[in-house]
Amino acid sequence: DSFASRSISELNWSETKSEEKRSSSVCSITSSIFKNSTDERKTTDTSMGTMELALTYDPVNLTLHCAVYRAKNLIPMDINGLADPFCKLNILPDAKTFTRLRTKTVHKTRNPEFNENLTFYEINEEDLAKKSLHVLMLDDDKYGHDYMGEARIPLAKLKIQNTIYLRVALEKLRSEQKGPLPSPDMNQWFDDLWSRGQILLSLCYSTKKRSLLVGVVKCTNLLPMDNNGFSDPFVKLHLKPDPYHKKHKTTIKWKNLNPIFNEEFAFETRPTELSTQSLYITVWDKDYGKSNDYLGGLILGGVGSKGQRLKHWLDMIRYPDHRHEYWHNLTEDPLID
Repeated sequence: DSFASRSISELNWSETKSEEKRSSSVCSITSSIFKNSTDERKTTDTSMGTMELALTYDPVNLTLHCAVYRAKNLIPMDINGLADPFCKLNILPDAKTFTRLRTKTVHKTRNPEFNENLTFYEINEEDLAKKSLHVLMLDDDKYGHDYMGEARIPLAKLKIQNTIYLRVALEKLRSEQKGPLPSPDMNQWFDDLWSRGQILLSLCYSTKKRSLLVGVVKCTNLLPMDNNGFSDPFVKLHLKPDPYHKKHKTTIKWKNLNPIFNEEFAFETRPTELSTQSLYITVWDKDYGKSNDYLGGLILGGVGSKGQRLKHWLDMIRYPDHRHEYWHNLTEDPLID
């Protein structure tokens, strides 16, 4: 009695209706049953890793059941070459916020076994014809969720066949997102990744000055905090631990959600110390007469650094006297400054 021939009712499908609720587990099945979703004759780029899942449409109850089994060979995100992956699933276009679902996080692995069922409700035949299941792979991190690739699966096949087993390659469709996404539903979908905007930073360890040179180049897509629809942003920088206790801040750019700073700051330090230090960067909206509003922040280097933030820091240490420039997403966790 193979898994594929068992009736779908034998699987304990969860009643997951929101992102907050977790799904029920499903018995694991071997990889041999999965078909590649793309044309077999084409060579598929699997450098971001692959995912194995099964989709089942129930035309009577208008439900779409997604069994997320596993992912393989995901990109490494932390200093140990591992990641803390989880998936977010949505039906696009015209995403309703309540349709977003997520799996649990599987820690410290590039080959997570999820074995979870997630159910979408009120999915009719017309939805199948026009819409796709969008899967986002993300790295769970207390300083924001880093992007690890995505997959889009058209649902039209489910009109012919009630259950499909798929192996899909994750794609890197956006390495850095600057400015608003093309449609409101996409903006909403990526809100936890990019809702607070981005910052372009340069790092350089100068052997001559024996200092870490940090360039605050510009920000894009900052949140409007003032009644006029703008913010008055400035950036604060702080290296920790730092025996010199030096803190820097940029000038204020009035009424600007896309400020250009082009300001550089030096922190005296030694290359051997950089591997244990972290750079705390916070963006603020200047308010007179009351406390400044927090716009977003990030940490580069040290224990709290993963993904692009870790790569940027390591590049700076490995290749001194070179200016390394990267875009980073600002996160909403207020960083203790």
